[in-house]
Amino acid sequence: MVLLEALEDWNPWWENNLVDQSLKGIERDALTEAVKFLDLNKVKVLTGVRRAGKSTFLYQIIDHLLKRVRPEDIVLINFDDIRFSTMDLEAIVKKYIESKKPTKLNLFLDEIHNARNWVSYVRKLIDTKKGNVFITDSCSYFIPVDYAKLLTGRKISIELYPLSFKEYLRFKNLSSDFHGTEERARIRGYLRDYIRSGGFPETIFLDQSISKRILVEYFDDIITKDVVSRYGVDYTKVKDLAFYLISNVGQRITLRKLRNIFNIGIETAKKYLNYLETVYMLFTVKCFSGKVKEQVIMPRKIYAVDTGLMNAVGFRISESFGSVLENIVFLELKRRGLEIYYGLIDNKEVDFIVRERMNITDIINVSYDPLERKTRKREVDAMKQALKKFRRKKGLVLTWDYKDKINIGNKEIIFKPIYEWLLGY
Repeated sequence: MVLLEALEDWNPWWENNLVDQSLKGIERDALTEAVKFLDLNKVKVLTGVRRAGKSTFLYQIIDHLLKRVRPEDIVLINFDDIRFSTMDLEAIVKKYIESKKPTKLNLFLDEIHNARNWVSYVRKLIDTKKGNVFITDSCSYFIPVDYAKLLTGRKISIELYPLSFKEYLRFKNLSSDFHGTEERARIRGYLRDYIRSGGFPETIFLDQSISKRILVEYFDDIITKDVVSRYGVDYTKVKDLAFYLISNVGQRITLRKLRNIFNIGIETAKKYLNYLETVYMLFTVKCFSGKVKEQVIMPRKIYAVDTGLMNAVGFRISESFGSVLENIVFLELKRRGLEIYYGLIDNKEVDFIVRERMNITDIINVSYDPLERKTRKREVDAMKQALKKFRRKKGLVLTWDYKDKINIGNKEIIFKPIYEWLLGY
């Protein structure tokens, strides 16, 4: 009886044939990609940082699916609910089948790391083509090593990040048009607000002081629940490391430097860094090289999952606005599913070398204000070197509000406001 009550609680569409607006929220851009996988006979794995909106995203997929199947053919099980914690997944699903008699299983399994004995059952559903399965977790490597082989070739991943700038405007019901001077100034104001508050859905409508307190709790929850509890590491050391890294976005770091700062072994530093990356708090970017060995030994650059999180835990956005813009560009490239590197050509750094299907597609620098002569020369010289080295004809420099185009021989360097690029103009 308790189990059936829990299922009824989590599946209100069984009664009213729809997903309430309060559950599905504002549509995310990633939904377009996710619905393409509905008929794919693989486990759809939705991962992303804690509180990015994965559960709400499941409701959006369910809302779309309700146009095609009976409400009774869809079941959501949230494994954060203690009522599901004492039974194996298969036993829960059998109770559901007995009660609702679905014609086909469409399983939505939220916070799957709390489920019992789920992998073999999910594999059986996929192998027998008897189930459509979506699962969520806050870690990109949530599957234990001994289970990984069981799902090899049977899953496809969807990553969800905090709101993009375009989604932020949509959530706040703000116009993204900027055809005149006033509209451009307004968009820049919105972008400053977005940078300061970040893109976690829960916080964007809150007062800044409340939002900051919640973001600090997010930071601690990610460390405590997603890193320490999963990997059994030292809380203080990994938190100190995370604080240092999130305060140094856009900077190059090495394991030796981390060893010296935190008095930990290189292997420990490597593991901690990897853990912070697998739970989506931080990301590392390799230096582009045609030689794998060089990519391994060269310093990596650090970026954070959200600028609001950076701002909340002590990063001084006003003191390093260029690095913050660089972080915004990095996250947008990640959302677009691109392979990202930085470039170092004759000691001149290029912020982003973008590769897709083994081909370099974009070379991007980020410069808040390239009007200053030394800054402009640095940006142009670095871009010229990169275009020559990688045999590209166009390079892009993203700015706060500066537009220009420079032709050098058959090469072209485009200066473009970051808000235009973020909004797809």
